[in-house]
Amino acid sequence: MSRPIDVRSLYLDKWGEPDREAEFETDRCLIRALKWQSSSRTGGVTLYATVGVSDYPLPGVPDSHRQEYFVGFEPEYDDVASPLAWLGIYAQSAPQPLAAGHTYRAPEPLIEGAGFEGFILLAPQDEFLAPIDLPDGRHVEFLMLVPAFEDELDFAKSHSVDELMEAIETADVPFWDPNRRSTFDRRAGAR
Repeated sequence: MSRPIDVRSLYLDKWGEPDREAEFETDRCLIRALKWQSSSRTGGVTLYATVGVSDYPLPGVPDSHRQEYFVGFEPEYDDVASPLAWLGIYAQSAPQPLAAGHTYRAPEPLIEGAGFEGFILLAPQDEFLAPIDLPDGRHVEFLMLVPAFEDELDFAKSHSVDELMEAIETADVPFWDPNRRSTFDRRAGAR
């Protein structure tokens, strides 16, 4: 694969044309949320990814350091597009830069009725989306998001995101399932 000229071309090389695209705009920035249906190319999940976050500098880091975000669900859950894009918008004015191992608490539930209160931010697994250097000098890091319940976010804050992810794995919680229960619910599988 040749060096991508931008984030969108990287996505197109990896997953082809998106199945859907939504646009979210404020007076400061424009972020798109793209969707690809579940396939072997997307790791077996319906994939949602931002494009446009990396067009804007992030506070507290060198100007060339940029980010984009993605989340995978199975089954698909299109309601995540808006919170995904708004996280990208929030990142432009966050008091501290977001990074792998951080959490984000949304000002309101991420997805109405699902119980998710924020995201866990992780480095992509198995180099799924390795950082890229673009010809214009931007270094773009991709962060994987896992929607999280309030008790999971509290646990991550008092322990660590790594310990939370260990608890999720130990409890065999399908973190990619939008219908899952909290890791700390005794019936942690799907609702």
